[in-house]
Amino acid sequence: MSAWFDRFSLREQVALLLMSAVVLVYVLALFVIRPLGQARDELSARNAATAAVLRRVDAMATEIQSLRGAQSDSKGASSVNLSASLNQSAGRYQLRVSRLQPNSQGSVQLRFESAPLDALLRWIYEIETLQGLRVDDLSLSQTSTAGVVSATLRVAAFQ
Repeated sequence: MSAWFDRFSLREQVALLLMSAVVLVYVLALFVIRPLGQARDELSARNAATAAVLRRVDAMATEIQSLRGAQSDSKGASSVNLSASLNQSAGRYQLRVSRLQPNSQGSVQLRFESAPLDALLRWIYEIETLQGLRVDDLSLSQTSTAGVVSATLRVAAFQ
C-alpha cells in the first residue's frame, strides 16, 4: 500500500488524504451520528409520552382514593337509604316484606311470603330499570295458591 501511495506526487498525496478524511467524516455522519440523533429523538418522545401517561395514572389514582373515601363515609347511609327505598317501593305494589337484612357489601336481602307473582315481577322490573338497582340473587318457591310465591332476593346498587 505504501508503494502505491508513494508513486503519487506530494500534491496528489495531500489531495488523497483530504478526500479520504472527507469520505471518512461523511461515512461517520451517515452511519453513526445521524442514527444516534434519531434514536435520541425517539427516546425523548417516548419519555414525554410516558410522563404524560404517568400524570394521567396519578390523577386517576387520586380520584379513586377520594371516591373510596367518600364511599366508605356514606356506606352506612346508602344501605339505610337502599333499605328504605326498597321497602317503600315494595309497598306501592302491595308486597309485604317479611324480612329485610342489609349486609356489609352494600346489598340488601329481602324475603317475601305469599306474594303475588305478577306484582313481584313488576316490582323487580321497576327497581332494575327505574331505580338503577340490580337483583344479584333470586329464589322463588311455589305456594299452595296459584299465582302466589314466596321469594328471597338480594338487591344491590350498581357500582
